[in-house]
Amino acid sequence: MSERRTVLITGASSGFGIEFAKLFAEDGVDLVLVARSERPMRELAEQMQAAHAITATVIVKDLAAANACDELVADLRDRGIQVDALVNNAGFAQYGPFVGADPSVLNKMVSVNVVALTQLTRSLLPDMVERGWGRIVNLGSIGSFMAAPMTGAYGATKAYVLSLSLALTEELRGTGVTVTALCPGPTETGFQARAEMADSQLIAGRTLDSAEAVARAGYAAMKKGKPYLVTGTTSKLFAFGSRFLPRTMSAKIAGRAQQKVPGA
Repeated sequence: MSERRTVLITGASSGFGIEFAKLFAEDGVDLVLVARSERPMRELAEQMQAAHAITATVIVKDLAAANACDELVADLRDRGIQVDALVNNAGFAQYGPFVGADPSVLNKMVSVNVVALTQLTRSLLPDMVERGWGRIVNLGSIGSFMAAPMTGAYGATKAYVLSLSLALTEELRGTGVTVTALCPGPTETGFQARAEMADSQLIAGRTLDSAEAVARAGYAAMKKGKPYLVTGTTSKLFAFGSRFLPRTMSAKIAGRAQQKVPGA
């Protein structure tokens, strides 16, 4: 990235958001950090500005709130910030049977994982196309590739992310703008703890990929303009192996992996 550019990263207070911020800053890209938690973003902004002589703007915003994306885009316009790259990283999961899911949490999850990602992409994409350059990274999941009982709604949101990303890849061909869906398996980000799924057989007792390694792989894929990337050997087997199985069978396998470890 030879000329000075700016990236907007959602969910920038932890996990992949922090790691992507570091990677962009190392390349001399200015940062716009967006999340609900202000303190970790302030600390990250100060560190990146000191280490890489870039500008880091912190915007505290709950993307699950109504009109949050419209307010964010208006704020960027008022500050005169041009967004050249977008990392739609904000998101969370809800673990457990769908029938017992907390409706308010479920609605917030869909708002963040699907609605906010869609609205931000739609709002910022036209200017990227007009300028002839842009990079978008959308956080998918291994759950993008198959139905996942116990995290059914979450998996459905991530299937949407992958589908939208691949569609945009084709629509934007030749425009200078690329979209990459990063689809990691279980990763050390604190994500599983928030979703209360640390005792599932998919997670318990396993060595998880680091957020840094996954973000670095995703960043490299973005630079190459790859439409999507699945990280982790086991995750790749799940993602690509599921194509050769009946959908009901892949869902059954995923459901077994999501069950709690006996006695947990």
